[in-house]
Amino acid sequence: MQIEGLISALEGSAIAHAVSKSDHMVGAGLQILHIGGFVLLLSSLVLVSLRLLGKVLVEVPVERVAREARRLSWLGLALALSSGVLIFIATPRLYVGNLAFQAKLSLFVVASIFQLAWFRRVATGEAHHPAVVRFSVAATLVLWFGVGFAGRVIGFI
Repeated sequence: MQIEGLISALEGSAIAHAVSKSDHMVGAGLQILHIGGFVLLLSSLVLVSLRLLGKVLVEVPVERVAREARRLSWLGLALALSSGVLIFIATPRLYVGNLAFQAKLSLFVVASIFQLAWFRRVATGEAHHPAVVRFSVAATLVLWFGVGFAGRVIGFI
């Protein structure tokens, strides 16, 4: 019953009314920001991953590539999260029971924890065994692209 109360409170909030009752272009703009933010996040992760694998920018230290890409990651994450929250608040009942949305949130939590607890250390350029680097890159990309895939499937379930 607590979830029902939270959903009702979200639906009744001024922000929810502002977003849901606004012009349809506001919703479209929020979705564009959401996807754009996620693309920034993914592109920075792909760049760092390719550098860790020695496929691009091999003359640039890993630490520098990771540091520069981190700005894009945080910007992308901020855009994706803020727009995603607004999209969710406007119609929470649409999302709460959706299995793809639940998978997206679960993958997001796991990907975030893995990113902060493990991948960042590997990306600092400390000497790691090549197998550890490959595992870290693969796990990071599978998790984050899984978030994107689950998000795309939301509209079809």
